[in-house]
Amino acid sequence: MSFFKPDICAFALAVALGCNAFTGHCAPRPSVTAAIDSSQITMGYRTAIKVDVVDSAGSPSQLVVDKAVFPQEVEIVDWVYGDTTDLGNGMVEMKRALVVQPFDSGVYTIPPFLLVNGPDTVRSKALTLKVNPVDVSSMSDINPLAPTASFHSKWYDWMPDWITEYWVWYLIGLLIIAGGICGYLIFTKKMTVAILPQKKRLPPDQIAFSRLNELKEAQLWEKGQEKEYYTRLIDILREYLQERFGINAMEMTSSQILKALRSNEETRMPKKYMERVVEIADYVKFAKVRPMPDDNVRSWQDALQFVEDTKPVQEPEPADVQEAQAELESLKGKDKR
Repeated sequence: MSFFKPDICAFALAVALGCNAFTGHCAPRPSVTAAIDSSQITMGYRTAIKVDVVDSAGSPSQLVVDKAVFPQEVEIVDWVYGDTTDLGNGMVEMKRALVVQPFDSGVYTIPPFLLVNGPDTVRSKALTLKVNPVDVSSMSDINPLAPTASFHSKWYDWMPDWITEYWVWYLIGLLIIAGGICGYLIFTKKMTVAILPQKKRLPPDQIAFSRLNELKEAQLWEKGQEKEYYTRLIDILREYLQERFGINAMEMTSSQILKALRSNEETRMPKKYMERVVEIADYVKFAKVRPMPDDNVRSWQDALQFVEDTKPVQEPEPADVQEAQAELESLKGKDKR
C-alpha cells in the first residue's frame, strides 16, 4: 500500500512556498478589519470605528467607505490616523479610526470598509450600530421658546466679508504704497520733510553774497588753486540761478546756462557778467589755463555784480515809507522858505 498521494503533496508544497523560511510564519496578505467601540450609543454622542489595515509597504492602496450606502442618520465626523507597524516581508499594519455621530435613534448598518488597489479590492465585515433615543422622562419643566435675541450692529457689519476678512493686508498695502510715494518725493527733492523745527531760509541773493565773501576770504587763487576757485565760484552762481529763477543750472552746460539767461527778461541784461565768468572758468577747468590775478579779481566782482543786478526788488517797509514821506515833507518846507 503506497502512502504517496499527489493532492496532499501539492497542498504541502503550496503552504511551504507561502511561508517564511526563516521565521516559520506565513507571509501576511492584505486585509481590512473593522470593529466598533460600542455597539450601542445614545443619540448625539460620538463613537469610533477602529480599522486595522494590513498592506504592502509603499502600496498605493486607498482605504475608503462607500458613502452612497452609509446611513444618512449617522454623520462622518473625522478620520483619525494611528500607528503604523512593520510586520516584515514588506508588509505593514496601519491603524485607523472613523469617528461618527448619529442624530436619530434606530439600528443602522455600517457598510464594509474597502481597501482599493486598482482592480483588487479587499473588504471588511459590515457592522451594526444601535442608537438609543435621549431619555426625556427626567425633564420636569418644559420652558417655552425664548424670544429672538437682538444684537447691536456696528458700522463694519455692513461691509462685505472680503473687506473685513483681509483688512489687515489692505492696510499694509496702503502703507507700502504711501511710503513709496513719500520716498519718491523726498529723494527727487519734490517734497521736504521737516522733522525738527527749521530756521527761516535766507533769500537766494543773501546766500550767494555770503558764499562769495567766504570764497574771497579763502584766498584760493592766491595759493595757486585756481581750478578749485573757479569751480566754487561757478557752483555758487549755479545754485543761485536754481533758487532764484528755477533754472536747473546744476545739470546744464555753460552754453545751456547762457541760453536760459537770454530767454529770461530779468537776466537778459546782466548776462554779460555771467558770460565773462563762465568763459574764464571753462578755460581754467578744461584747458588748464592760469589766468592773471586781475582776471581772478574781476571774475569775483562780475559774479557779485550779477547777483546784485538780478536780486529781487524788496518793497519798502511801512516804517521806511513813513520816514521817507516825513523827509520829503521836510524838504518841501525848506524849499518854501
